Amino acid sequence: MKQNNQQRATAKKIQKWIQATQEVEKARFAIPITRLTSIKSLCADEVAAEKFALYIARLVQQQMERANCPEHFTDEEWEQQQQLVDEAITLMQSYLESPSYESKQSLRNLLRDIDGLQGDDYRNFRWATVRFVRSGDLLKLEYALRCFVETDFPYWTYKLAREYVEGYGLQSGSGIVAESVPRLLEVAEFWCQYYFDLSLSEKFPDAGDRCVGPNP
Repeated sequence: MKQNNQQRATAKKIQKWIQATQEVEKARFAIPITRLTSIKSLCADEVAAEKFALYIARLVQQQMERANCPEHFTDEEWEQQQQLVDEAITLMQSYLESPSYESKQSLRNLLRDIDGLQGDDYRNFRWATVRFVRSGDLLKLEYALRCFVETDFPYWTYKLAREYVEGYGLQSGSGIVAESVPRLLEVAEFWCQYYFDLSLSEKFPDAGDRCVGPNP
């Protein structure tokens, strides 16, 4: 009975994300990104967070492979960022297969390398000091790595999902916007397969067959 209650609770969380994708297509304004905070409760242990982090890192890798070099980077910088993503995915896979102190140190070292590339652009904004990073892709990679090396992995899982899903529209504002829908469905796809061993469209027919990404 307890297991069934837990499964129902998990299904309800995923279903709310699906509903958010349907709502945003009709809404004029963005849906609050805090809808994703429930992801913290899905991280029953660090392995769940780590596997999700690897899943998102692979999606980022795919997006970078399809994209052209951004104007504010040189070709060499863009290639270096792609190599960092490739290296991170290799290290994550290795750690998941055989966790060790040495492999975790390698992840920490890579995290320091990424931090150095992002620069030290800190600005005062309203009531807080905000850091402006050079690469959104590397920021997602940073959060993915922190799911492996930080003890508060549910928090970093949420940060990673938020950074991956959140969008911005001139009229709608920031949050879950129309462009966020495919990415939010990818997040839902991972947790659906992780907990139910079913695709999103199999478990929730209302979601449709709109989610395309690597197998979790």
